[in-house]
Amino acid sequence: MSTNMGTSVTSNDPLIEVAGAGKMYGEHRALHNVDWRVTEGEWWGVVGPNGSGKSTLLQLIAGTEQPGAGSIRIAGREITSYTRKDLSRMIAVLQQDGLPAISYPVRDVVEMGRYPYQNWLGRESADGAAVVDRVLEELGLTEMADRPLDALSGGQRQRVALAKVMAQEPKLLLLDEPTTFLDIRYQLQFMELLSSWRQKNKITIVAVLHDLNLAAQFCDQILALREGMCVSSGTPHSLMKEENIRDIFRVNPAMVNHPDTGLPQLLLRREHE
Repeated sequence: MSTNMGTSVTSNDPLIEVAGAGKMYGEHRALHNVDWRVTEGEWWGVVGPNGSGKSTLLQLIAGTEQPGAGSIRIAGREITSYTRKDLSRMIAVLQQDGLPAISYPVRDVVEMGRYPYQNWLGRESADGAAVVDRVLEELGLTEMADRPLDALSGGQRQRVALAKVMAQEPKLLLLDEPTTFLDIRYQLQFMELLSSWRQKNKITIVAVLHDLNLAAQFCDQILALREGMCVSSGTPHSLMKEENIRDIFRVNPAMVNHPDTGLPQLLLRREHE
């Protein structure tokens, strides 16, 4: 049986350590006592119903929110010990809406990814232009480098958004539902681009995903949240079982194996005929 398309490229070093993490927003408990460890080089999918704490967990790892309880460690250090610029050299974040339809040229947008390496004059010692050129070439954007972003399709803009974070050269990429607004062709293309970039650059990826079938095909491991708590984690084969899906999402599933990879894929049974 074939393994998943996101073949592991891990070392033994934990890049992310989440210990007893909790977060409250007023009276709302967004996360409660989450323990989680991500090894360098892994690709994790984070799944769960709406309001289960997935985006909050990503914000804690990105350092844009602080945990109300517990701790977050990145590369062995408390996340609060990093400066904002140090974090931005290690961690890139891509939101579900990618980039707004602004009139900036594609190249200018991708160059924004080099900001963490610039001094207060907006200059960097390394050859950032060469990095930008390479990223544009890898993502097939060279020919549209001078086109304004608002002249591109949604799928093309999401590719530019990926180019911007690639130009940032992070060790860790956090994605919050990056395929939500893409049709199925661009969803698959986007995930394939991520997989190729990961294999080439040995980065670590944590992606919040709604599509469990995409998660199973591309992720090494899956973390499932419900009501702010971790309810399950493991490989696609171990997590995507009917009883787990039923418990996490409150649906009546049917699981089949993908004809090419043997990986579990989800079908939904109707509640009422």
